[in-house]
Amino acid sequence: MQKNRQYYIFKIFLPALLLILSAAAYSQDDYQPLDDISEFRQKMIETSEHTQSISSDFIQLKHLSFLEEDVQSKGKFFFQKENKLRWEYTEPFYYLILFNNDSILIRDDSRTNIYDAASGRMFREINNIMLSMVNGTILESENFEFEYFQNASDYKLELTPLEDNMKEFLSKIRLFINKQDHSVDELYMLERSGDFTHIRFINKQLNENIPQHIFDLH
Repeated sequence: MQKNRQYYIFKIFLPALLLILSAAAYSQDDYQPLDDISEFRQKMIETSEHTQSISSDFIQLKHLSFLEEDVQSKGKFFFQKENKLRWEYTEPFYYLILFNNDSILIRDDSRTNIYDAASGRMFREINNIMLSMVNGTILESENFEFEYFQNASDYKLELTPLEDNMKEFLSKIRLFINKQDHSVDELYMLERSGDFTHIRFINKQLNENIPQHIFDLH
């Protein structure tokens, strides 16, 4: 039960970590392999270094094979260096995941739980990925294989998981990254079952002041 809960948390929380890299309004076609990968990676690192905070609304569509229609959720996302993240679903149900340094708060309509990030392997992995997003080293991660593409306006970054636990449920992550500001507007998470999650980040604000109570653990 604890392991399943941690994987569920990971699947919800991963988009928040990916947003720290940054994004784009995307197009599905005319992408070609990216020639100068080193220049792209350097720009992503520079963007990450200069990003002190992010706030954004998001719209999530979840495709489940046993449902006739996709499930839509909405919410808000907040990030502040060095180690504070808030991923909050507000519609159609309330669900909150909050990272504040080494503590993780998980809250729904009926209960609140607080965990130590070092208390389980999955929590440690989440924490490690989060830090690599902040300092720009995610592109050096040995947990993913990377493919790079571009069209006239966007980059498309495809991440294929190599770590066994992640490979159990996740086959690929696709990020669509704007060429002008190198920030992530949309992403897809494709599961081995054929289900997928599509998240679009809107009303994004970078390096704006975020009230500290947003990250309170109570």
